Amino acid sequence: MGVVAGRQPGSRTSPAEDHCRPEGLSAVQTKDSAVQQHQPSRQVLESAVDAYVAMDSGGRVYDWNQAAEAMFGWSRDESIGQLLTELVGVSAEQREWVLRDMGQYVESGQSPVVGKVTEHLMSRKNGTELPVEVAVSAIGSGAQLTFHVFIRDMTDLSEMRAARRGADAMFKVAFDSAPTGVAIVGLDGSFLRVNRELCRITGYHERELTQMTFQDITYPADLNKDLQEATRLMHGEIASYHMEKRYYAKDGHLIWVNLSGSMMRDDDGQPLYFIAHIKDISARKRDEELLRTAATHDTLTGVLNRKRFEEELTRYIALARRHEYRDDAAVFMIDLDGLKRVNDQRGHMAGDEYIKAVAQVISRRLRLSDTFARIGGDEFAALLPHTSTAQARQLAQTLADLVTTTSPGSISIGVAMLTSGNLDDALERADKAMYQAKQQGGGHTYGPI
Repeated sequence: MGVVAGRQPGSRTSPAEDHCRPEGLSAVQTKDSAVQQHQPSRQVLESAVDAYVAMDSGGRVYDWNQAAEAMFGWSRDESIGQLLTELVGVSAEQREWVLRDMGQYVESGQSPVVGKVTEHLMSRKNGTELPVEVAVSAIGSGAQLTFHVFIRDMTDLSEMRAARRGADAMFKVAFDSAPTGVAIVGLDGSFLRVNRELCRITGYHERELTQMTFQDITYPADLNKDLQEATRLMHGEIASYHMEKRYYAKDGHLIWVNLSGSMMRDDDGQPLYFIAHIKDISARKRDEELLRTAATHDTLTGVLNRKRFEEELTRYIALARRHEYRDDAAVFMIDLDGLKRVNDQRGHMAGDEYIKAVAQVISRRLRLSDTFARIGGDEFAALLPHTSTAQARQLAQTLADLVTTTSPGSISIGVAMLTSGNLDDALERADKAMYQAKQQGGGHTYGPI
């Protein structure tokens, strides 16, 4: 609101000085036609939007414009000679305070109201209340002192403020109690405001998050995509974006979230800030990983299952044909010797332990680039890229020896080679070689064929 400049008794102003502005009243000092020769023209006063009231030093009205009639319901004739405090329905306590303040100004030229803009609740003739802004100025001194009051009806603004307060309160409740994480993010990525759920998801307190950026907690491999989408959003290329990404929680563990980003803009379309909706999907991601593992891995040993092995073998053969691989590859078919005997003599739990032990021995010896799977009850298979015939034979014998020395049984291994001229039926050829090895007794190898 504007500040009204107070006038000392005897000061003088121009007729149109400090006329009221749209955002609030400014001090207007008028001249008393009865005692001064500088009163503003009646045309100006009668055309004013704000109520204008002139009072003598005792607070009695001697001028009352049309806006005052419309605002309070009292006619000019009814108002002249009356105390303003009685016309606008102030309480007895307030009336006493106003009269005391006027008397203080008459004596000392000091007042907490004169020369300032103040807010009040006044009443109309019919008893209805209205919020107002009041600007009071004083002209003259001693017996010639007069008070001039401009009153602005603030009903619309008060209702607007109340509606805004209600909307702000509603937004705060909706924001803070939202079941998903919500953040208002600055154009530099800083968290300007965060809700309780986002704090719960990340483990950070609100004051900690609001001192950080989303870049600070984003998993590095996900950051570039997020920044690219945010840039496109800021430039108006897209209206919103959605992505799955990872955050680092306060304790350092990774959280999977589903992020939805949108943009708040000003009336000119310029970006103000991002709005981020963040849902914790870590549990779903864990379930998906478990399902993927169950679909592609053997539940007993944890190695790949037959379906996944055949997919990898088919993919390798397709790539070998397309790119005309020159390096050879080997396929092993591996059969456990004596599994039935272990089951019969020591029980199926011992048999399962035997299977797991063999799987561990072979897995530890193979390379990360190799594919190893359990393809049957007592059968395993391995695909070994970039492996020569001599290397395949040596590795097969090494594996057979390791199993014999570290487990209660042994294995038989059949070897087949994948070469540029022979990429077909590798698994079947390795299976035939494995049966040849078994005919020699446990712990032998055969092939390649």
